[in-house]
Amino acid sequence: MSGISKLVSTVIILAISITLAIAVSHLIMSFSKHYTRVEIIASSAHRGDPSIVLIVKNLGSKAISITDLYLNKIPISSLIGDSVTSIHPDITGSPIQVKPGEAVNITISLNPSEWSGGEIVEISIGTSSGNRYYAMVSLT
Repeated sequence: MSGISKLVSTVIILAISITLAIAVSHLIMSFSKHYTRVEIIASSAHRGDPSIVLIVKNLGSKAISITDLYLNKIPISSLIGDSVTSIHPDITGSPIQVKPGEAVNITISLNPSEWSGGEIVEISIGTSSGNRYYAMVSLT
């Protein structure tokens, strides 16, 4: 009997150890999501030609790369030349790097014949890590 009880206790200790190892590895892997924090401030300016100014602040502890930008769920690259006249810095050519503690201004110049005052625009920013950040702006 004592041999079986030692085997059962060993199996139980082994199962608990494996469960704790899985829990700790999951916790460590989730730390990267907690330390990637981004704040997006969107504003609309209308002096002659309408534009949207995005201020992207990296509040996290590691650099981020902004790889894509969407307006109303449409990629900005497909809007350039039609409802968007230009974007500065140009995100369609290469990703924009934002280091921890830094802020980047992204100016989107809009075609005034395609956008009207009071229109709500949903902005979605995608990063190389697969995260998406959202902002809304009302055009003035």
